[in-house]
Amino acid sequence: MSDELTPGRRYEESGADTGTGTGAGPGSDRSELATALRGLAQDHETPVTVPGAEIRRRAVRRRRRRTASLAAAGTACAGALALVLAVVLSGGEESRSVPPAASYSAPAPPVTAEPSPVPVAATVDLGRREVTAGGRTLPISSGTVKSPTPTGLMTVVAKYETTMLPGEVADWSDYEIKATWVLRLRGADDRTAYLLALNWDETAPGNHDVTGGAIGLRSGDARWLYEALPPGAVVEVVGSAPTPTPVATRTGAGAQDTASPTTPTTPATQTAPASPTEGANNGAIPAR
Repeated sequence: MSDELTPGRRYEESGADTGTGTGAGPGSDRSELATALRGLAQDHETPVTVPGAEIRRRAVRRRRRRTASLAAAGTACAGALALVLAVVLSGGEESRSVPPAASYSAPAPPVTAEPSPVPVAATVDLGRREVTAGGRTLPISSGTVKSPTPTGLMTVVAKYETTMLPGEVADWSDYEIKATWVLRLRGADDRTAYLLALNWDETAPGNHDVTGGAIGLRSGDARWLYEALPPGAVVEVVGSAPTPTPVATRTGAGAQDTASPTTPTTPATQTAPASPTEGANNGAIPAR
């Protein structure tokens, strides 16, 4: 304790108030208060005396609590470890009991690099002048020798009930034509062909080729094929147009039959006028 907490001491030592230093008067009251405060402070600073037996009992209780806590923690850890082991072991047994599916399945076939064949919705045979689709065979007329129809696999890229097409499609190079039931085809090399109604020559399909490369059908057949082939359908065009058959035509005013320009004519046998001396052999020219 500092001297500030015991002001009575200064009064007792100096005797300023009493003049005698005997502690009488106000100074003695302050001295008693200071003494009481000092005693109280000493009581709080000094620990309570505890017997040795009590200390030992307290140590035993603490040791028992510590042992119980450790035992409880050990039990909890053992239980958790047992649970983990049980899950792991049970999972391992299940995984071992079910073998991989590959061990029971047949070996996988080798992978081939060849692509699957393209499904063909219609086949056009130029040599036979027919198209086969949906179980039906329809007569056609294709391009001529000078303007053949493209061949190969082609895809339907557009459909028109009625449209205007370039004149060369019908072998009319100077004018456009109005065509009906048109299917526009495109090949892998970007070539274009058409399936359409040959309504300007209904007798040509199946008989002769008159177009500039288009594949013409009779109007009813063209409409059926137009409805049967959706966009994206694959059409295969095979063969080539057959050689035109010579067709006899009448030219000039003499009504004399001549062969078609596509077939060379055979010159007639030359004969000389009969002479009077040749009557015996009917006017025939002797062989030379």
